[in-house]
Amino acid sequence: LTEQPVLPRPRRPPQRYDININSVNYTSCTNYYRKIYVETLESIINLLLYVIYKPPDGSNDHIGVIIEFCRHDINVEKLKVESFMISDFFKAAINTNQMKIKQITKISTVCEILNTRKIGKEMFQEFDKLIRLYLTIPVTTATAERAFSTLNRVKNALRTSVTQSRLNHCLLAHIYKEKLDKIDPNQIMSKFILSNEKRKTFFGLMF
Repeated sequence: LTEQPVLPRPRRPPQRYDININSVNYTSCTNYYRKIYVETLESIINLLLYVIYKPPDGSNDHIGVIIEFCRHDINVEKLKVESFMISDFFKAAINTNQMKIKQITKISTVCEILNTRKIGKEMFQEFDKLIRLYLTIPVTTATAERAFSTLNRVKNALRTSVTQSRLNHCLLAHIYKEKLDKIDPNQIMSKFILSNEKRKTFFGLMF
């Protein structure tokens, strides 16, 4: 450490590698070590920037899917910013509340952690929207599947060929039977009878 720096002995690369390579001859130790110092410093800075601004693993692919399907519901730029902080928030919430969670594998666990602190939903609003959309999608899918299952049951129950119009009416009546139970049948009959004079004459004695 006390010796003065010296220039290393110049080395000429083998001729088979010496293609369009101009060897640099340094005249002083200062110039030589300045180059090494600058290269090392640039490498450290680039690595630090990569670690700081690196998105979570696979997040670019996931965000691309979100842009494709939820571009009108989610602010993607805010979601990107939130994705850098969400993991630290989860770790802090788990440690503060002494939750025995080692790995998050289910959406229910994510909801549980977010519900531990009210500030979580306020800080990660786009993340909260994304979870709500995720939990809503199975409901919309199940509604369509339920309609098709009901259609099959109605067809099997009738066991006859019916017109498309009647089939649609039976299908709607079967799906929304809870609402039909709340309707007063007397009101329906009155509306049917009062629609023309013939019905009034025929059913007049009933009402």
